[in-house]
Amino acid sequence: MFVKKSNRLISKITDLIGNTPIIKIDDKLHGLKGVELYAKLEYLNPFGSLKDRTAKGMLDGSIEEIKAGEKRVIETSSGNTAKALQCICNINGIEFTTVTNRIRVSESKNILKFIGVDVFEVPKGVDTVAKIEEMCAKEPAKYYHTTQYTNPKNVATHKKTGQEILDDIGSVDYFFHVLGTSGSGKGITETLKADNPHLKKIGVVTSAESYIPGIRSMLELNDCGFFSKEDYDAIEGISAEEAKIYMKRMCRGMGILAGVSSGASFAAAVRVLKKREKDAQSQGKVDQLKPIKAVFVVCDRLETYANFIKENRFHKYHALGNTYIIIDAGENPTLPDKDFIVKICHKEFGAGADGLIYGPFIIESKGDDFSPGELTYEYRAFNKDGSEVKSALFATMIFAKYLKDKEAVKENSIRVKIANQTLNVDFLDREATNLKVTMITEPVVTGIKQFGGKEYINVYLGNENLVREEETPTKESIIERGEEVHASGEFPDGVNIQLVKVISKKHIQVETYDRGVGYALASGTSVMASCFAVRNKISSQLSVHTPGGICTVNLKEYSITAEVFKILEGEFEI
Repeated sequence: MFVKKSNRLISKITDLIGNTPIIKIDDKLHGLKGVELYAKLEYLNPFGSLKDRTAKGMLDGSIEEIKAGEKRVIETSSGNTAKALQCICNINGIEFTTVTNRIRVSESKNILKFIGVDVFEVPKGVDTVAKIEEMCAKEPAKYYHTTQYTNPKNVATHKKTGQEILDDIGSVDYFFHVLGTSGSGKGITETLKADNPHLKKIGVVTSAESYIPGIRSMLELNDCGFFSKEDYDAIEGISAEEAKIYMKRMCRGMGILAGVSSGASFAAAVRVLKKREKDAQSQGKVDQLKPIKAVFVVCDRLETYANFIKENRFHKYHALGNTYIIIDAGENPTLPDKDFIVKICHKEFGAGADGLIYGPFIIESKGDDFSPGELTYEYRAFNKDGSEVKSALFATMIFAKYLKDKEAVKENSIRVKIANQTLNVDFLDREATNLKVTMITEPVVTGIKQFGGKEYINVYLGNENLVREEETPTKESIIERGEEVHASGEFPDGVNIQLVKVISKKHIQVETYDRGVGYALASGTSVMASCFAVRNKISSQLSVHTPGGICTVNLKEYSITAEVFKILEGEFEI
Protein backbone atom coordinates (compact mmCIF):
# COMPACT_ATOMS: atom_id res chain seq x y z
CA MET A 1 0.00 0.00 0.00
CA PHE A 2 1.33 3.42 -0.95
CA VAL A 3 1.47 5.99 1.85
CA LYS A 4 1.87 9.58 0.75
CA LYS A 5 4.41 11.45 2.80
CA SER A 6 2.91 14.55 4.41
CA ASN A 7 4.63 17.81 3.58
CA ARG A 8 3.72 18.93 7.11
CA LEU A 9 5.86 16.30 8.77
CA ILE A 10 9.17 17.61 10.12
CA SER A 11 12.02 15.77 11.82
CA LYS A 12 12.89 18.50 14.35
CA ILE A 13 11.45 21.83 15.43
CA THR A 14 14.45 23.79 14.10
CA ASP A 15 13.35 22.84 10.57
CA LEU A 16 10.71 25.56 10.98
CA ILE A 17 13.25 28.35 11.49
CA GLY A 18 13.27 30.78 8.55
CA ASN A 19 11.14 31.10 5.43
CA THR A 20 8.75 33.34 7.34
CA PRO A 21 5.93 35.11 5.46
CA ILE A 22 5.66 38.81 4.70
CA ILE A 23 2.42 40.79 4.88
CA LYS A 24 1.30 44.11 3.41
CA ILE A 25 0.12 46.52 6.10
CA ASP A 26 -3.39 47.82 5.48
CA ASP A 27 -3.26 51.39 4.14
CA LYS A 28 -5.82 52.45 6.77
CA LEU A 29 -3.31 51.71 9.53
CA HIS A 30 -0.57 54.00 8.22
CA GLY A 31 -2.36 56.57 6.00
CA LEU A 32 0.64 57.00 3.72
CA LYS A 33 0.21 57.90 0.06
CA GLY A 34 2.05 55.95 -2.61
CA VAL A 35 3.61 53.59 -0.07
CA GLU A 36 3.40 49.82 0.09
CA LEU A 37 4.40 49.05 3.67
CA TYR A 38 5.28 45.44 4.46
CA ALA A 39 6.01 43.55 7.68
CA LYS A 40 8.36 40.56 7.69
CA LEU A 41 6.72 38.21 10.24
CA GLU A 42 9.73 36.86 12.11
CA TYR A 43 7.58 36.29 15.20
CA LEU A 44 6.29 33.17 13.40
CA ASN A 45 9.61 31.40 13.91
CA PRO A 46 9.08 28.39 16.23
CA PHE A 47 10.60 29.98 19.35
CA GLY A 48 8.84 33.25 18.63
CA SER A 49 11.41 35.69 17.31
CA LEU A 50 13.93 36.84 14.73
CA LYS A 51 16.64 35.59 17.10
CA ASP A 52 15.73 31.97 16.27
CA ARG A 53 17.73 32.47 13.06
CA THR A 54 20.61 34.06 14.96
CA ALA A 55 20.81 31.23 17.51
CA LYS A 56 20.62 28.52 14.86
CA GLY A 57 23.19 30.26 12.68
CA MET A 58 25.68 30.63 15.52
CA LEU A 59 25.35 26.96 16.56
CA ASP A 60 25.22 25.37 13.11
CA GLY A 61 28.30 23.25 12.52
CA SER A 62 29.33 23.33 16.19
CA ILE A 63 26.72 21.16 17.92
CA GLU A 64 28.73 17.93 17.75
CA GLU A 65 31.91 19.67 18.93
CA ILE A 66 30.05 21.16 21.91
CA LYS A 67 28.50 17.81 22.81
CA ALA A 68 31.76 15.92 22.43
CA GLY A 69 33.54 18.37 24.71
CA GLU A 70 30.63 18.37 27.17
CA LYS A 71 30.68 22.14 27.03
CA ARG A 72 28.05 24.60 28.18
CA VAL A 73 26.90 27.26 25.72
CA ILE A 74 27.15 30.77 27.17
CA GLU A 75 25.88 34.11 25.88
CA THR A 76 24.74 37.51 27.13
CA SER A 77 21.04 37.95 26.42
CA SER A 78 18.03 39.20 28.35
CA GLY A 79 15.39 37.54 26.18
CA ASN A 80 14.94 36.24 22.67
CA THR A 81 18.48 35.07 21.88
CA ALA A 82 18.67 33.27 25.23
CA LYS A 83 15.29 31.66 24.64
CA ALA A 84 16.23 30.40 21.18
CA LEU A 85 19.67 29.17 22.27
CA GLN A 86 18.15 27.28 25.19
CA CYS A 87 15.53 25.60 22.99
CA ILE A 88 18.20 24.44 20.53
CA CYS A 89 20.41 23.32 23.40
CA ASN A 90 17.48 21.41 24.94
CA ILE A 91 16.97 19.49 21.69
CA ASN A 92 20.64 18.54 21.61
CA GLY A 93 21.18 17.76 25.29
CA ILE A 94 23.42 20.79 25.90
CA GLU A 95 23.37 23.10 28.92
CA PHE A 96 23.11 26.88 28.51
CA THR A 97 23.84 29.97 30.64
CA THR A 98 22.98 33.58 29.96
CA VAL A 99 24.90 36.33 31.73
CA THR A 100 22.75 39.44 31.90
CA ASN A 101 21.86 42.61 33.75
CA ARG A 102 19.10 43.76 31.39
CA ILE A 103 16.08 41.59 32.25
CA ARG A 104 13.41 44.14 33.05
CA VAL A 105 10.25 42.25 32.09
CA SER A 106 9.20 39.59 34.59
CA GLU A 107 7.61 37.37 31.93
CA SER A 108 10.94 37.10 30.13
CA LYS A 109 12.74 35.84 33.21
CA ASN A 110 9.92 33.41 34.04
CA ILE A 111 9.94 31.97 30.52
CA LEU A 112 13.72 31.63 30.44
CA LYS A 113 13.82 29.80 33.76
CA PHE A 114 10.87 27.60 32.83
CA ILE A 115 12.56 26.32 29.65
CA GLY A 116 15.77 25.63 31.58
CA VAL A 117 18.01 28.66 31.16
CA ASP A 118 20.66 29.13 33.83
CA VAL A 119 20.19 32.89 34.35
CA PHE A 120 23.35 34.41 35.81
CA GLU A 121 22.42 37.98 36.75
CA VAL A 122 25.16 40.50 37.42
CA PRO A 123 24.98 44.12 38.69
CA LYS A 124 23.99 46.82 36.21
CA GLY A 125 27.45 48.32 35.89
CA VAL A 126 29.09 45.04 34.86
CA ASP A 127 30.18 44.52 31.24
CA THR A 128 28.49 41.18 30.56
CA VAL A 129 30.62 40.33 27.53
CA ALA A 130 33.79 40.96 29.54
CA LYS A 131 32.36 38.83 32.36
CA ILE A 132 31.79 35.92 29.97
CA GLU A 133 35.29 36.28 28.55
CA GLU A 134 36.64 36.19 32.11
CA MET A 135 34.65 33.02 32.84
CA CYS A 136 35.81 31.37 29.60
CA ALA A 137 39.45 32.28 30.27
CA LYS A 138 39.21 30.77 33.74
CA GLU A 139 37.57 27.52 32.54
CA PRO A 140 38.13 27.25 28.77
CA ALA A 141 37.07 23.61 28.63
CA LYS A 142 33.70 24.37 30.22
CA TYR A 143 32.16 27.00 27.92
CA TYR A 144 31.33 27.59 24.27
CA HIS A 145 30.72 31.35 23.81
CA THR A 146 28.46 32.12 20.85
CA THR A 147 29.58 35.81 20.85
CA GLN A 148 26.45 37.25 19.24
CA TYR A 149 27.87 40.80 19.30
CA THR A 150 30.84 39.90 17.08
CA ASN A 151 30.05 36.52 15.51
CA PRO A 152 30.00 36.90 11.68
CA LYS A 153 27.45 34.06 11.54
CA ASN A 154 24.97 36.50 13.13
CA VAL A 155 25.21 38.74 10.07
CA ALA A 156 25.53 35.93 7.52
CA THR A 157 22.38 34.12 8.62
CA HIS A 158 20.30 37.27 8.12
CA LYS A 159 21.48 37.78 4.56
CA LYS A 160 19.10 34.91 3.88
CA THR A 161 16.35 36.86 5.70
CA GLY A 162 16.99 39.73 3.32
CA GLN A 163 16.90 37.39 0.32
CA GLU A 164 13.51 36.05 1.43
CA ILE A 165 12.18 39.62 1.37
CA LEU A 166 13.47 40.15 -2.17
CA ASP A 167 12.05 36.82 -3.33
CA ASP A 168 8.60 37.72 -1.98
CA ILE A 169 8.14 41.39 -2.89
CA GLY A 170 11.09 42.43 -5.06
CA SER A 171 13.27 45.52 -4.60
CA VAL A 172 12.82 47.56 -1.41
CA ASP A 173 13.17 51.35 -1.16
CA TYR A 174 13.10 51.80 2.64
CA PHE A 175 14.08 49.35 5.38
CA PHE A 176 13.39 49.99 9.08
CA HIS A 177 14.99 47.89 11.79
CA VAL A 178 15.46 48.17 15.54
CA LEU A 179 19.01 48.31 16.84
CA GLY A 180 19.92 45.75 19.49
CA THR A 181 23.00 43.69 18.69
CA SER A 182 22.61 45.18 15.17
CA GLY A 183 23.71 41.91 13.52
CA SER A 184 20.36 41.01 11.98
CA GLY A 185 19.80 44.51 10.61
CA LYS A 186 23.28 44.52 9.08
CA GLY A 187 22.75 41.19 7.35
CA ILE A 188 19.34 42.13 5.95
CA THR A 189 20.41 45.58 4.75
CA GLU A 190 23.51 44.23 3.01
CA THR A 191 21.30 41.96 0.89
CA LEU A 192 18.66 44.63 0.20
CA LYS A 193 21.32 47.25 -0.61
CA ALA A 194 23.05 44.92 -3.08
CA ASP A 195 19.75 44.69 -4.96
CA ASN A 196 18.91 48.41 -4.71
CA PRO A 197 21.89 50.78 -4.21
CA HIS A 198 19.41 53.60 -3.45
CA LEU A 199 17.90 51.78 -0.47
CA LYS A 200 17.21 54.05 2.54
CA LYS A 201 18.20 52.30 5.76
CA ILE A 202 16.63 53.58 8.98
CA GLY A 203 17.79 52.37 12.39
CA VAL A 204 15.30 52.52 15.26
CA VAL A 205 16.33 53.19 18.86
CA THR A 206 14.49 53.96 22.07
CA SER A 207 14.21 57.67 22.85
CA ALA A 208 16.08 59.21 25.77
CA GLU A 209 13.14 59.21 28.17
CA SER A 210 11.97 55.66 27.49
CA TYR A 211 12.88 52.03 27.90
CA ILE A 212 11.83 49.46 25.29
CA PRO A 213 12.91 45.83 25.79
CA GLY A 214 15.32 44.62 23.12
CA ILE A 215 16.22 48.06 21.78
CA ARG A 216 19.24 50.20 22.54
CA SER A 217 19.25 53.94 23.08
CA MET A 218 21.50 56.27 21.08
CA LEU A 219 23.97 56.39 23.94
CA GLU A 220 24.24 52.59 23.98
CA LEU A 221 24.85 52.06 20.26
CA ASN A 222 28.61 52.05 20.54
CA ASP A 223 28.34 48.99 22.80
CA CYS A 224 26.96 47.02 19.84
CA GLY A 225 29.75 45.24 17.97
CA PHE A 226 28.00 45.31 14.59
CA PHE A 227 26.70 48.86 14.74
CA SER A 228 28.21 51.48 12.49
CA LYS A 229 26.61 54.88 12.00
CA GLU A 230 27.60 54.79 8.33
CA ASP A 231 25.36 51.76 7.75
CA TYR A 232 22.22 53.88 8.24
CA ASP A 233 20.78 56.91 6.49
CA ALA A 234 19.04 57.99 9.71
CA ILE A 235 18.43 56.91 13.28
CA GLU A 236 14.94 57.42 14.70
CA GLY A 237 14.29 57.55 18.44
CA ILE A 238 10.88 56.14 19.42
CA SER A 239 9.27 56.35 22.86
CA ALA A 240 7.70 53.39 24.62
CA GLU A 241 4.31 55.07 24.33
CA GLU A 242 4.61 55.43 20.53
CA ALA A 243 5.73 51.80 20.25
CA LYS A 244 2.71 50.60 22.22
CA ILE A 245 0.32 52.64 20.08
CA TYR A 246 1.61 51.10 16.86
CA MET A 247 1.84 47.55 18.17
CA LYS A 248 -1.80 47.97 19.21
CA ARG A 249 -2.66 49.04 15.64
CA MET A 250 -1.12 45.86 14.28
CA CYS A 251 -2.82 43.71 16.87
CA ARG A 252 -6.30 45.19 16.58
CA GLY A 253 -6.17 46.16 12.91
CA MET A 254 -4.59 43.05 11.38
CA GLY A 255 -4.34 40.38 14.07
CA ILE A 256 -0.53 40.63 14.11
CA LEU A 257 0.43 39.91 17.71
CA ALA A 258 3.63 41.93 17.54
CA GLY A 259 5.98 42.82 20.38
CA VAL A 260 6.99 46.31 21.50
CA SER A 261 10.10 46.62 19.31
CA SER A 262 7.98 45.85 16.25
CA GLY A 263 5.63 48.66 17.26
CA ALA A 264 8.67 50.95 17.41
CA SER A 265 9.70 49.98 13.85
CA PHE A 266 6.16 50.58 12.57
CA ALA A 267 6.05 53.98 14.32
CA ALA A 268 9.42 54.97 12.83
CA ALA A 269 8.28 53.96 9.35
CA VAL A 270 5.15 56.09 9.56
CA ARG A 271 7.05 59.06 10.97
CA VAL A 272 9.81 59.01 8.35
CA LEU A 273 7.55 58.35 5.37
CA LYS A 274 4.99 60.92 6.53
CA LYS A 275 7.79 63.50 6.63
CA ARG A 276 8.73 62.51 3.07
CA GLU A 277 5.14 63.17 2.08
CA LYS A 278 4.94 66.53 3.91
CA ASP A 279 8.21 67.69 2.36
CA ALA A 280 6.79 66.95 -1.09
CA GLN A 281 3.58 68.83 -0.21
CA SER A 282 5.50 71.91 0.92
CA GLN A 283 7.31 71.90 -2.44
CA GLY A 284 4.12 71.28 -4.41
CA LYS A 285 5.46 67.95 -5.66
CA VAL A 286 3.05 65.43 -4.15
CA ASP A 287 1.98 64.26 -7.58
CA GLN A 288 5.62 63.60 -8.44
CA LEU A 289 6.20 61.22 -5.53
CA LYS A 290 7.18 57.83 -6.86
CA PRO A 291 5.44 54.76 -5.39
CA ILE A 292 7.78 53.01 -2.97
CA LYS A 293 8.07 49.76 -1.02
CA ALA A 294 9.05 49.89 2.64
CA VAL A 295 9.66 46.99 5.03
CA PHE A 296 10.01 46.59 8.77
CA VAL A 297 10.48 43.43 10.80
CA VAL A 298 8.04 42.02 13.36
CA CYS A 299 10.79 40.70 15.60
CA ASP A 300 8.82 38.87 18.28
CA ARG A 301 5.46 38.29 19.94
CA LEU A 302 3.17 40.31 22.17
CA GLU A 303 2.78 37.79 25.00
CA THR A 304 6.29 38.15 26.40
CA TYR A 305 5.58 41.79 27.18
CA ALA A 306 2.26 41.36 29.00
CA ASN A 307 3.59 43.12 32.09
CA PHE A 308 5.47 45.82 30.19
CA ILE A 309 2.45 46.91 28.14
CA LYS A 310 0.20 47.47 31.12
CA GLU A 311 -1.10 50.97 30.56
CA ASN A 312 -2.01 51.75 34.15
CA ARG A 313 1.07 50.74 36.11
CA PHE A 314 2.36 52.46 39.19
CA HIS A 315 5.54 52.02 41.22
CA LYS A 316 5.98 52.74 44.91
CA TYR A 317 9.31 53.71 46.50
CA HIS A 318 10.48 55.04 49.83
CA ALA A 319 13.39 57.04 51.23
CA LEU A 320 13.53 56.76 55.04
CA GLY A 321 9.84 55.91 55.07
CA ASN A 322 8.93 58.94 52.94
CA THR A 323 6.79 57.14 50.34
CA TYR A 324 5.90 58.18 46.81
CA ILE A 325 3.89 56.50 44.08
CA ILE A 326 5.32 57.04 40.59
CA ILE A 327 3.18 57.20 37.47
CA ASP A 328 5.22 57.34 34.27
CA ALA A 329 4.18 60.19 32.00
CA GLY A 330 5.41 58.25 28.97
CA GLU A 331 2.98 55.41 29.69
CA ASN A 332 0.15 57.64 30.96
CA PRO A 333 0.04 60.92 28.99
CA THR A 334 -2.84 62.39 31.04
CA LEU A 335 -1.88 64.10 34.29
CA PRO A 336 -3.70 62.43 37.22
CA ASP A 337 -6.38 64.67 38.72
CA LYS A 338 -6.74 65.54 42.40
CA ASP A 339 -9.39 62.91 43.12
CA PHE A 340 -7.19 60.18 41.64
CA ILE A 341 -4.14 61.33 43.63
CA VAL A 342 -6.09 61.36 46.89
CA LYS A 343 -7.51 57.90 46.19
CA ILE A 344 -4.31 56.14 45.15
CA CYS A 345 -2.36 57.67 48.07
CA HIS A 346 -5.01 56.65 50.60
CA LYS A 347 -3.63 53.93 52.88
CA GLU A 348 -6.96 52.08 53.15
CA PHE A 349 -8.51 52.59 49.71
CA GLY A 350 -5.38 52.94 47.60
CA ALA A 351 -1.74 51.96 47.58
CA GLY A 352 -0.93 54.33 50.44
CA ALA A 353 1.76 57.02 50.09
CA ASP A 354 2.84 60.49 51.19
CA GLY A 355 2.56 61.70 47.63
CA LEU A 356 2.63 61.02 43.90
CA ILE A 357 5.36 61.66 41.31
CA TYR A 358 4.46 62.22 37.65
CA GLY A 359 7.18 62.28 34.98
CA PRO A 360 9.66 62.27 33.40
CA PHE A 361 9.66 65.24 31.07
CA ILE A 362 13.00 65.58 29.28
CA ILE A 363 14.72 68.91 28.73
CA GLU A 364 17.70 68.56 26.39
CA SER A 365 20.39 71.11 25.62
CA LYS A 366 21.70 71.28 22.05
CA GLY A 367 23.68 68.36 20.62
CA ASP A 368 23.62 65.97 17.69
CA ASP A 369 22.25 62.43 17.41
CA PHE A 370 25.43 60.77 18.58
CA SER A 371 26.66 63.49 20.94
CA PRO A 372 23.41 64.49 22.64
CA GLY A 373 23.28 67.55 24.83
CA GLU A 374 22.99 67.38 28.60
CA LEU A 375 19.61 66.20 29.79
CA THR A 376 17.51 67.53 32.65
CA TYR A 377 14.85 65.14 33.96
CA GLU A 378 11.82 67.08 35.12
CA TYR A 379 8.91 65.80 37.16
CA ARG A 380 5.88 67.05 39.07
CA ALA A 381 5.03 65.90 42.57
CA PHE A 382 1.84 66.08 44.61
CA ASN A 383 1.06 65.60 48.27
CA LYS A 384 -1.45 62.96 49.23
CA ASP A 385 -4.16 65.66 49.51
CA GLY A 386 -3.60 66.54 45.83
CA SER A 387 -1.73 69.83 46.40
CA GLU A 388 1.38 70.31 44.29
CA VAL A 389 4.87 70.06 45.77
CA LYS A 390 7.39 72.81 45.00
CA SER A 391 10.44 71.27 46.71
CA ALA A 392 11.08 67.60 47.50
CA LEU A 393 14.56 66.24 48.09
CA PHE A 394 13.60 62.66 48.92
CA ALA A 395 11.05 62.62 46.08
CA THR A 396 13.87 63.71 43.77
CA MET A 397 15.97 60.77 44.96
CA ILE A 398 13.03 58.41 44.43
CA PHE A 399 12.39 59.81 40.96
CA ALA A 400 16.07 59.37 40.04
CA LYS A 401 16.11 55.82 41.40
CA TYR A 402 13.07 55.00 39.24
CA LEU A 403 14.81 56.37 36.12
CA LYS A 404 17.84 54.22 36.90
CA ASP A 405 15.72 51.13 37.54
CA LYS A 406 13.94 51.46 34.20
CA GLU A 407 17.31 52.10 32.50
CA ALA A 408 16.21 55.50 31.25
CA VAL A 409 19.53 56.87 32.53
CA LYS A 410 22.98 55.32 32.30
CA GLU A 411 25.04 58.10 33.87
CA ASN A 412 26.18 58.09 37.49
CA SER A 413 25.04 61.67 37.94
CA ILE A 414 21.96 63.43 36.56
CA ARG A 415 20.22 66.78 36.83
CA VAL A 416 16.60 66.84 38.03
CA LYS A 417 14.04 69.65 38.04
CA ILE A 418 10.88 70.04 40.12
CA ALA A 419 8.87 73.26 39.84
CA ASN A 420 11.50 76.05 39.92
CA GLN A 421 14.07 73.96 41.78
CA THR A 422 16.97 72.22 40.00
CA LEU A 423 19.02 69.59 41.82
CA ASN A 424 21.86 67.19 41.09
CA VAL A 425 21.57 63.50 41.95
CA ASP A 426 24.52 61.13 42.23
CA PHE A 427 24.18 57.34 42.22
CA LEU A 428 26.75 56.09 44.72
CA ASP A 429 26.55 52.34 44.18
CA ARG A 430 25.94 49.90 41.34
CA GLU A 431 22.38 49.13 42.35
CA ALA A 432 21.51 52.85 42.62
CA THR A 433 20.25 52.28 46.14
CA ASN A 434 22.54 54.82 47.82
CA LEU A 435 21.92 58.29 46.39
CA LYS A 436 23.03 61.84 47.05
CA VAL A 437 20.86 64.83 46.15
CA THR A 438 22.48 68.28 46.06
CA MET A 439 20.67 71.60 46.03
CA ILE A 440 21.94 74.16 43.55
CA THR A 441 20.24 77.06 45.38
CA GLU A 442 21.19 77.80 48.99
CA PRO A 443 18.38 77.71 51.58
CA VAL A 444 17.34 81.12 52.96
CA VAL A 445 16.34 82.08 56.50
CA THR A 446 13.55 84.62 56.06
CA GLY A 447 12.88 85.48 59.69
CA ILE A 448 11.28 84.37 62.95
CA LYS A 449 7.60 83.45 63.32
CA GLN A 450 5.55 83.01 66.50
CA PHE A 451 2.65 80.63 66.98
CA GLY A 452 1.06 79.80 70.34
CA GLY A 453 3.77 81.73 72.12
CA LYS A 454 6.52 79.62 70.52
CA GLU A 455 9.21 80.85 68.12
CA TYR A 456 10.04 79.14 64.81
CA ILE A 457 12.84 79.86 62.36
CA ASN A 458 11.37 80.42 58.88
CA VAL A 459 13.51 78.67 56.20
CA TYR A 460 12.74 78.80 52.47
CA LEU A 461 13.93 75.99 50.13
CA GLY A 462 11.44 76.37 47.31
CA ASN A 463 8.73 75.95 49.93
CA GLU A 464 8.15 77.37 53.42
CA ASN A 465 9.50 75.61 56.51
CA LEU A 466 9.16 76.44 60.20
CA VAL A 467 11.83 74.94 62.43
CA ARG A 468 11.74 74.91 66.23
CA GLU A 469 14.39 73.46 68.52
CA GLU A 470 12.99 71.37 71.40
CA GLU A 471 14.51 69.07 73.98
CA THR A 472 12.10 66.16 73.43
CA PRO A 473 10.45 66.23 69.99
CA THR A 474 7.79 63.52 69.69
CA LYS A 475 5.13 62.45 67.24
CA GLU A 476 2.43 63.84 69.48
CA SER A 477 4.14 67.21 69.91
CA ILE A 478 4.85 67.72 66.18
CA ILE A 479 1.25 66.88 65.29
CA GLU A 480 0.05 69.40 67.89
CA ARG A 481 2.42 72.12 66.60
CA GLY A 482 1.59 71.34 62.98
CA GLU A 483 -2.14 71.55 63.44
CA GLU A 484 -1.73 74.77 65.43
CA VAL A 485 0.33 76.47 62.70
CA HIS A 486 -1.97 75.38 59.89
CA ALA A 487 -5.05 76.49 61.81
CA SER A 488 -3.61 80.04 61.98
CA GLY A 489 -4.17 80.52 58.24
CA GLU A 490 -0.93 82.50 57.90
CA PHE A 491 0.37 80.13 55.23
CA PRO A 492 -2.48 79.68 52.70
CA ASP A 493 -0.22 77.57 50.46
CA GLY A 494 0.85 75.41 53.38
CA VAL A 495 4.07 75.06 55.35
CA ASN A 496 6.27 72.25 56.67
CA ILE A 497 6.96 72.21 60.39
CA GLN A 498 9.96 70.58 62.05
CA LEU A 499 10.89 70.00 65.68
CA VAL A 500 14.63 69.51 66.14
CA LYS A 501 16.78 68.20 68.96
CA VAL A 502 20.54 68.82 68.72
CA ILE A 503 22.02 65.62 70.15
CA SER A 504 25.62 66.61 69.39
CA LYS A 505 27.53 68.49 66.72
CA LYS A 506 27.30 65.46 64.43
CA HIS A 507 23.80 64.23 65.25
CA ILE A 508 20.35 65.78 65.35
CA GLN A 509 16.83 64.35 65.69
CA VAL A 510 13.96 65.63 63.52
CA GLU A 511 10.18 65.18 63.73
CA THR A 512 8.17 66.41 60.73
CA TYR A 513 4.67 67.65 59.92
CA ASP A 514 4.41 68.10 56.15
CA ARG A 515 2.14 70.39 54.21
CA GLY A 516 -0.49 68.29 52.43
CA VAL A 517 0.60 65.13 54.27
CA GLY A 518 0.48 65.63 58.01
CA TYR A 519 2.79 63.60 60.22
CA ALA A 520 5.62 62.09 58.16
CA LEU A 521 8.35 59.61 59.04
CA ALA A 522 10.81 61.74 57.08
CA SER A 523 11.05 64.52 54.53
CA GLY A 524 14.16 65.52 52.62
CA THR A 525 13.22 69.19 52.49
CA SER A 526 12.47 69.14 56.21
CA VAL A 527 15.82 67.50 56.96
CA MET A 528 17.72 70.21 55.07
CA ALA A 529 15.63 73.02 56.54
CA SER A 530 16.23 71.69 60.07
CA CYS A 531 19.98 71.47 59.59
CA PHE A 532 20.14 74.96 58.09
CA ALA A 533 18.09 76.45 60.92
CA VAL A 534 20.49 75.12 63.61
CA ARG A 535 23.67 75.28 61.50
CA ASN A 536 25.51 77.37 64.14
CA LYS A 537 25.25 74.47 66.62
CA ILE A 538 26.30 71.58 64.39
CA SER A 539 29.11 70.39 62.14
CA SER A 540 29.03 70.86 58.38
CA GLN A 541 28.67 67.08 58.02
CA LEU A 542 26.27 65.24 60.29
CA SER A 543 23.77 62.42 60.68
CA VAL A 544 20.07 63.25 60.87
CA HIS A 545 17.87 60.82 62.78
CA THR A 546 14.22 60.58 61.69
CA PRO A 547 11.53 58.04 62.64
CA GLY A 548 12.08 56.51 59.18
CA GLY A 549 15.84 56.12 59.45
CA ILE A 550 19.14 57.99 59.29
CA CYS A 551 20.56 60.11 56.49
CA THR A 552 23.73 62.17 56.09
CA VAL A 553 23.77 65.91 55.43
CA ASN A 554 26.62 68.05 54.09
CA LEU A 555 25.93 71.73 54.75
CA LYS A 556 28.92 72.90 52.70
CA GLU A 557 27.31 71.63 49.49
CA TYR A 558 23.69 71.39 50.74
CA SER A 559 23.41 67.68 50.01
CA ILE A 560 21.62 64.73 51.57
CA THR A 561 22.75 61.12 51.19
CA ALA A 562 20.22 58.37 51.85
CA GLU A 563 19.06 54.97 50.65
CA VAL A 564 16.05 54.51 48.35
CA PHE A 565 14.13 51.28 47.90
CA LYS A 566 11.34 50.07 45.65
CA ILE A 567 8.40 48.71 47.67
CA LEU A 568 5.97 47.41 45.06
CA GLU A 569 4.61 47.67 41.54
CA GLY A 570 0.96 47.42 40.64
CA GLU A 571 -1.83 48.39 38.30
CA PHE A 572 -4.46 51.00 39.08
CA GLU A 573 -8.02 51.16 37.83
CA ILE A 574 -9.16 54.19 35.86
